Amino acid sequence: MTNRDKVLKVVEQYIISAYESDGAMTRKIFDDDAKVTGHINGKLIRQTKEDWAKFVEKNTPSPKEQGKTKAYEILMVDAGEETAVVKVKSEYIGFMFIDTLSLLKVDNDWKIYNKVFESIS
Repeated sequence: MTNRDKVLKVVEQYIISAYESDGAMTRKIFDDDAKVTGHINGKLIRQTKEDWAKFVEKNTPSPKEQGKTKAYEILMVDAGEETAVVKVKSEYIGFMFIDTLSLLKVDNDWKIYNKVFESIS
């Protein structure tokens, strides 16, 4: 499996974790020092990994339980040997988002180190 494939597997887990409101999976795929930062309707949000995981868990019933479709679009992937960047477009909590995910290889596992996001029309 290439690094690109491994990175895209983490991105799929990222989408699934939000879709299923799975905080445990969120904690597994984000680095301990990860930050989640971005804008929703012009309001700046800054979160730690744990803040984000708790937010994901509290989104109940989950989008899956609501019968929503799990859909996302990979806009860009740049995977190196130890770092990667992925841009992904997806719908979550009633908003369309563009997420820029920075990933880092840690102990041979790919982890999301940074999530920068914006809501779009």
